[in-house]
Amino acid sequence: MQYKFLISPWKNEFIEIISKTKKELFISSPFVNVEGVNILSNSIQTNSDIEISLITNLTTQNIVNRITEPKALLELYEQFKQVNISSLGRLHAKVYLVDDRMSIITSANLTNGGLVNNFEYGVLIDDSTLCSAIKEDMLKYYSLGNILDKDFLENVSEEADKLYNIRNETDAFVKNTRLGKFLRKTTERIDVELLKNRIKEGKTINSIFSDTILYLLQKKGALSTEEIHPLIQTMHPDICDDSIDRVINGQHFGKKWKHLIRDAQQSLKKKRLIYLKGGKWHLTT
Repeated sequence: MQYKFLISPWKNEFIEIISKTKKELFISSPFVNVEGVNILSNSIQTNSDIEISLITNLTTQNIVNRITEPKALLELYEQFKQVNISSLGRLHAKVYLVDDRMSIITSANLTNGGLVNNFEYGVLIDDSTLCSAIKEDMLKYYSLGNILDKDFLENVSEEADKLYNIRNETDAFVKNTRLGKFLRKTTERIDVELLKNRIKEGKTINSIFSDTILYLLQKKGALSTEEIHPLIQTMHPDICDDSIDRVINGQHFGKKWKHLIRDAQQSLKKKRLIYLKGGKWHLTT
């Protein structure tokens, strides 16, 4: 059997499939909460040599709304020895890959809602060739994202807890000027931490845009600069914000993003990785 349809309720089937992981479980899930991670942890042997790789969407808005919880991502580090996490803006794919042998493509996030409560649908693919192709695409998504390590998640989780605690104290916190100011300052700190993490360990905005340009040209073929701009803004909304102009550690975020894309194009051109012909950028073959 090469494929099987998965319909709700499907928690038991999910556990049965995930429990077959021997080496690596690769997950793409925009939303992740503690309940979802607990189901995962109870499904496979924790503290083993199994490697967990996750692409998610950790944004300030998702943190504030408790859609993607930093504490849930930290729990993966507590439960497994080898963990890799990347956050990609506008991620919507929900994929679960078991050892490059089986994969689930589904509507369900790694949450209690996705795995237990909601009416979800998916397809189980039992074909190593197809799974390898899916894995290759997911790895490209992963490399384009914001890589999140344990120390970073601990800092963001601490800021998130401050928000959650103050909300628990009163339902009228937004109406209170003092509490409203505290909320704004805390969300700003989370936002800055996410942006700072983008350029850690020598990573630059130029390299992020360069990698994304190469990815787009590979997937979509020749593109003009005008066609590239909205595609990159959709993929990286955190560093392509028209309303803000920030400088963090010497890197510009905000209104200058189009100029930075131009710089990345020129850098790739000098390296002879791309060239301009007929008003469109092409990959050098």
